[in-house]
Amino acid sequence: MFAGMITVLVCSVSTAIKPAYAETVKFRIAETVQVKDKDLPYTLFVSLKDAGETRLGLDAFLDLRSLQDLAPWLFSSVLKETCQQKFALAVSQVSAQADALVADGQVQAKFYACDTDDPKTHYRGVLLFGQNVDVMIKASAAVERNCLHLRLEDVELDLQGFVGTVSDMIGLTEKARLLILEKGAEVLAENPICPELPSELKGLEPRFTSGGIREIGSGGVGAALSGSIDTSAGTLLDLIAALQEKQGFEVVE
Repeated sequence: MFAGMITVLVCSVSTAIKPAYAETVKFRIAETVQVKDKDLPYTLFVSLKDAGETRLGLDAFLDLRSLQDLAPWLFSSVLKETCQQKFALAVSQVSAQADALVADGQVQAKFYACDTDDPKTHYRGVLLFGQNVDVMIKASAAVERNCLHLRLEDVELDLQGFVGTVSDMIGLTEKARLLILEKGAEVLAENPICPELPSELKGLEPRFTSGGIREIGSGGVGAALSGSIDTSAGTLLDLIAALQEKQGFEVVE
């Protein structure tokens, strides 16, 4: 799984900006994030709106469907491996369901004979037992410290038939569930979604207070954050309009 904060840099901009007297200013940003040494594209939408004499409302929406398509590559990994056993998670797809992120796949469990007589070296022997277990993982999201943090909410494992009964008898289901909860929590904690304004606007110090996963169409993954900037709304809208002239931003209805 990939590690490191997903930082949304609002710098390479194809944007929609309205004149200074408008009550709302909107940006559309095409950006990339580096994951496993590969640059992956995504789209960020930012909306600034007048929310009072000294406050500017700020909404950020991320279209993460390009990352969603790479879910098997991004999230499949070995959960635990020793001489005697190996647990691996193979994710087949990730989707949004309302305000939840859902991953479907399988846990692959294998148990081996292992020569443990030599304290320095363990020799793995033949495969004694193997079982694939269907799994569905559900996560929610909340805003903390200006970032969107994902948290595991539920892990459902599906064991069927005689083999499933045997697997339950040796505790495979519980082992797999605990490993997913442990490793999943680690990965999600290492990868918050953190929007960051470009250098021209960093001094505005936005404060995000709410947000979550949003479904785009049927199952498409998006993320939303809402907050505000504590300063003069009129001044900031004039600043955005000035950036339009300076950077040659495209006006979009």
